[in-house]
Amino acid sequence: MSPETPIRNVTLVGASGNLGRVLLSHLLKTNLHITILQRASSKSTYPSHPNLTIATVSSWSLPQVTESLRGQHAVIAAFPLRDLQAHLTLAEAAYASGTVTRFIPADYGSADARSQRARDLVPLFGKKVQVRELLEKLSDNSGGRLSWTSLVNGHFFDWGLANGFLHFYPFEQPPRAHILGSGNEKSSQATLGQVSKAVVNILTGDAGHLEKTKNKVLMLQSFLVSQNEVVDVLEKVTGNKFAREYVDTEEYIKERKQVADAGGEGAGEAIEDLVFALGVVEGDWTKKEEYSMGLLGLEEEEDLETVVRKALEETEEGGKLLAGSGN
Repeated sequence: MSPETPIRNVTLVGASGNLGRVLLSHLLKTNLHITILQRASSKSTYPSHPNLTIATVSSWSLPQVTESLRGQHAVIAAFPLRDLQAHLTLAEAAYASGTVTRFIPADYGSADARSQRARDLVPLFGKKVQVRELLEKLSDNSGGRLSWTSLVNGHFFDWGLANGFLHFYPFEQPPRAHILGSGNEKSSQATLGQVSKAVVNILTGDAGHLEKTKNKVLMLQSFLVSQNEVVDVLEKVTGNKFAREYVDTEEYIKERKQVADAGGEGAGEAIEDLVFALGVVEGDWTKKEEYSMGLLGLEEEEDLETVVRKALEETEEGGKLLAGSGN
């Protein structure tokens, strides 16, 4: 099959989200022309930039989204997969546009969606598989014109550290960490910036590199780290001793699954806890065939202490904490 045409015009959906904001910042440092696609009802605003266009649709219908994607070469989905149909429509529109050659779905997995256990515990991962299967079908139907790349990166480390998703609580008094098992099991985790670099490196590659990344699941990380190692660094950076609360991993997963399945109050938090647990117990990408740091043009690792310090500094509470620590 002939190499793909290099990408120039990129549509980003979800530019105001946690990942989307960082992605947009990285994309605007390239020579790509970026179009943010959003609903007309969206209140999100963005700074003016010569390589940035804002496009709106009054409804997320296949005809409207397709028309907005004509002339685009790549689509990045960076919005939550709560509404599966919105993601399927975006993929169908990319195919129908006739011009989109690369689609990056909202995978960015804490766990690999191909894992049966992940899909059994958290339905979200089943939705990711549905999007990927549709993209495989559309790629075949397009004769290879439309391709896709799924990125699986482990937990968003900087985001998860700042908001408690990773079960480290540096702003509590006393600070504490909720640790699964021994706390020594290592998992791959990535910053929002590292994921954004991977996306940019895919889309700005030449035709040969685009060919190498097409129709693949690619795994990346900022570092391979254990929960205990993160607490060690948190203690060093903040100057505070953390209370380490160890829990049995399988008992924790069982209890959280029961709460999630019951629905109602607490179910949403329980699902997040299951995603967290999956990232800990099934998240070592270095053992996977799809581990692709070199192909993605990434440094092998970011520095854990530097990332921890930066993540804390970017929050009001963290800034005060570090200022008071003298470290």
